[in-house]
Amino acid sequence: MKRKGFILIMVIALLSTGCLTARKQGSETEYSEHLNAAIKYFQQENYSLARQELNLALRINPRSARANNLMGLTYFKEGNYDSAEIYFQRAIRIDSQYATGYLNLGAIYAMRELYPKAREYYEKAISISPDQAAGYYSLATLCFQLNDKEQGLNYLKKGLELDPNYLEEHPEALAGLPMRGSALADLYFNFAKVFASRGEVDRAVEYLKKAQENGFKNWKLIEEESEFAAIRDNPLIREFLK
Repeated sequence: MKRKGFILIMVIALLSTGCLTARKQGSETEYSEHLNAAIKYFQQENYSLARQELNLALRINPRSARANNLMGLTYFKEGNYDSAEIYFQRAIRIDSQYATGYLNLGAIYAMRELYPKAREYYEKAISISPDQAAGYYSLATLCFQLNDKEQGLNYLKKGLELDPNYLEEHPEALAGLPMRGSALADLYFNFAKVFASRGEVDRAVEYLKKAQENGFKNWKLIEEESEFAAIRDNPLIREFLK
């Protein structure tokens, strides 16, 4: 009898475990459905509906760094940086190695012009994920803003090595920066300088035009900066020297 009893208990235990597993799998499926729906709404810029789906996902898995991060992004896109910061902080508390969370916190601090803090979080993101191009572009932009041009150029070159099309695929990377006028013009000129050093005439011209649109006037630098040497005589570049 004891033996039968032992077998019966084991069968019940296995069935119970199976039921729990089934419920857990069902929850994971539901979580994924809500998260995917949130991503779809986010891409459509319907942040309110994205948050509704994320709230449902977080009820199932409140310790999802990804869902918390995406929730933060919905607020960030709406300019609600206080709420965005709360969710980004939750993401990195849940997963201290979640590089994207540090990157997004860096963006918030940059927007608030808390540049040393922004730099700290960007550097943390890079230390966790050294192959993530976004971190290098973010640091490059920040360094140019702080007039640390040499370090900015180094970070930009590294970003280009990892993902040369990042700026084209993520135009929002430079949108909304707390930079105007000459500061933004200088930033674009420095970007053009890096593309010039790589012999990428069209992209250099693209950023020279952006610099021009923001009031850049020190065009003699094209003659002086070594990065322009290989393409300086190109007619498209010479247009800026007239």
